[in-house]
Amino acid sequence: MNHKFILIAVIILLIPVFVCAESFDISIKYLGISVVKVKITNEDSTLSVQARSTFIASIASNMNNRYTSVYTGNYLPFTYQKQINQGDYFEDRIVKYDRQHLTAQRISSISSERNSEYEIKSESRDFFSALFYLRKAIDEVQGEMWVDANKLIWNVQYSVIGKEIISTKLGRINTIKVKLNFQKYSNREKERSDMLTNNLVNEERSLIFWFSDDEQRLPVKAKFLMKPFAVVWKLNSYKK
Repeated sequence: MNHKFILIAVIILLIPVFVCAESFDISIKYLGISVVKVKITNEDSTLSVQARSTFIASIASNMNNRYTSVYTGNYLPFTYQKQINQGDYFEDRIVKYDRQHLTAQRISSISSERNSEYEIKSESRDFFSALFYLRKAIDEVQGEMWVDANKLIWNVQYSVIGKEIISTKLGRINTIKVKLNFQKYSNREKERSDMLTNNLVNEERSLIFWFSDDEQRLPVKAKFLMKPFAVVWKLNSYKK
């Protein structure tokens, strides 16, 4: 046996694998007015998200929120931290997922009264890790996910409903249009939390995503069908 070949193979196995970082800049608009700026970075198995209200929107409701999801393979988070600053509401909590025992432990840095432990599904994800999982999952025309939204577990049914060419700041892009419907699995009532993610999970409203129809599957647009007017997310820039 060639010992030199074995040595080279061992060295290759020991070399760390570096995943290219991704960065997304997104605007959230209501009535055509930009109300929130969102930056998402995906690097080293960590999703880092910052959401800030624009100057105009901050007059009515200020927001400066951070979310950090540290995940394993297939975008399954083992910790998820929310740092919420919404003017009259603050939170700094971390959720630790124990998938062996199907439980999650929520620990608050602000008040121990907000600490809790609750049941999860084996593939429960936070909103952002679910979004990144969905980018690849839509190879199948329909399926389901489990989303943990502030202690409430939701079953999310997704289906590819068509393809469209849409105009974006990145140019005209061929997209895959995906519809998400939510069904609450947990029996508990909703708690107050952040305006960005928890408001998007609702049994009475669907969420539509447009992903680029290529290998990158960029989330170029999203529309939350709330009344009387929809909330629209648009991708402004992307770096890799």
